[in-house]
Amino acid sequence: MSLFGAMISGVSGLNAQSQNLGVISDNISNLNTVGYKGTVGRFSTLVTESATDTRYTPGGVRFHPTALISKQGLLQATSSNTAAAISGDGFFVVRDTNTPGSDNEIFFTRAGDFKPDDDGYLRNTAGYYVQGWATDRNGVLLDPTGTPTTSNSSAISDLQVLDINSILTAAASTTTIEFGANLNANETPLTGGSDVSTTLGIDGTAALAGQAGIAAGDSFDITYNGTTTTITINAGETLADIAAEISAVTGVTATATATGTNDTLTITGSFADQDVVITNNNNTPLTALGFTGPFPATLAATYTGGNLASGAVAENNTMPVTIYDSLGTAHVVQLQVIKLGQNRWGFELTGNTTTGELDATQHPNGLIQSGIITFNGDGSLRTFTDNAGTDLLDQEITANWTNGSNPNEITLDLGTVGLTNGITQFGAGSDSNGNLVEYDTRFINQNGAQAGSMVNYAFTEEGFLQVEFANGVKRPIYKLAIATFEAPDEMENYSGNVYRQTRESGDYLLREPGLNGAGNVVASALESSNVDLAEEFTNMIVTQRAYSANTKTITTTDEMLDELIRIKR
Repeated sequence: MSLFGAMISGVSGLNAQSQNLGVISDNISNLNTVGYKGTVGRFSTLVTESATDTRYTPGGVRFHPTALISKQGLLQATSSNTAAAISGDGFFVVRDTNTPGSDNEIFFTRAGDFKPDDDGYLRNTAGYYVQGWATDRNGVLLDPTGTPTTSNSSAISDLQVLDINSILTAAASTTTIEFGANLNANETPLTGGSDVSTTLGIDGTAALAGQAGIAAGDSFDITYNGTTTTITINAGETLADIAAEISAVTGVTATATATGTNDTLTITGSFADQDVVITNNNNTPLTALGFTGPFPATLAATYTGGNLASGAVAENNTMPVTIYDSLGTAHVVQLQVIKLGQNRWGFELTGNTTTGELDATQHPNGLIQSGIITFNGDGSLRTFTDNAGTDLLDQEITANWTNGSNPNEITLDLGTVGLTNGITQFGAGSDSNGNLVEYDTRFINQNGAQAGSMVNYAFTEEGFLQVEFANGVKRPIYKLAIATFEAPDEMENYSGNVYRQTRESGDYLLREPGLNGAGNVVASALESSNVDLAEEFTNMIVTQRAYSANTKTITTTDEMLDELIRIKR
């Protein structure tokens, strides 16, 4: 029994070493296969009966091929713009057709030697088509219906085969306008609302109390920007003293004449876009001075948003810029500014309302947006708001056109708050010839472009398939999907250097490159086979010797059986 067991054990050894040689042969033959993952042979004992103190029954050996799927291969640069490798965990998601349906199988590979076929779909050398998410111009992931989606899921239906011909011509609508300019700090501001006293007989050089029925202790209120300040006429104070007290109130100034007869007091709002309210408080000093009532009286703003667009108020400076809509049509808009008071400017973004230009209903007089710019004492930007005080930093402004294009959603970038890297307010300077330069435009940048044809395409380090057009626009149109597994070494090998999901490998999860455990995409690179040729040759020698040794077991057992048979003779 034991002699036959020994022979069978030797046969199992021959079989195991033969299979191991097959593994080695496969590894060597795929040494130059892109993304190939080598297999290593493992062995375990095969026991047919438990050994005792006096008896042993040979069983043999069992062979276990183990794929090293999770072992990283060397990354090598390539000249192909559509080649990509994964550095880290994960696999490209591929299909065996460029028009996959729900019944088509999903495969996974590390072979990123992608090239477009005759129809523009990207596939690797083995003929498998790579999949990813479509994106909008900002790189936001989209499902096949164009709805924003997420990568952290197993929704394979969100993926599409990458098609470089999906966008052959494109225009870039303007979404950002950057302004870098200096506004003249010495510009004379637009005069605010004002009122002048008209009572005859006032002597501005004498004490005001006792004149025109005014008594010491009489008072009036000034309200600006929601804050009310009380001005009291004290004994001995002159008209000039009252003017000085008023001028100390934020948002208002006052001047007084001092001729000795028929002197007047003028109250003026400091900022042309804001009202000032004056109200009799104790008795009626404002009425006695001859200010226009009824009280409370409003010193009305002399500027409101839209006055520049309508021509009711003349601007101090205009900065024109050409922008583009979604059809690539060029439109000229202007950033107009007017000084409203100290460190405070009004702005209006305006355009034309002629045929094909701005919608006159939504943009009366061509007004796209109006608002207020304020500056710090060092000339840097302080705030950028609409007329109601809502912050416009990083907010989109809409321009609606009548030529059939989509509305432009534009962000005005005037620089960083607290810095002087955009719109600034300094005094007028001089050019190299000594000429006075009241307004200096340093740069105006916008990110739109007219229609242009595709001239190039390539993967980026973020995993986007980016298309470049003749107009200089670069736009992501797809993003590679990376599938990760809990146990990738348990996946099943399939022809074409791809793998299938198994129960042991766990379910796949779709990830964006570099996020949530997925490896990074390395553009214009390929992952080499992870096979070590020196190690394979060494294993081949060991396998050959092991095979020879097993044959000796069989021949020796045969000789012993022959001796046993000769006993009968």
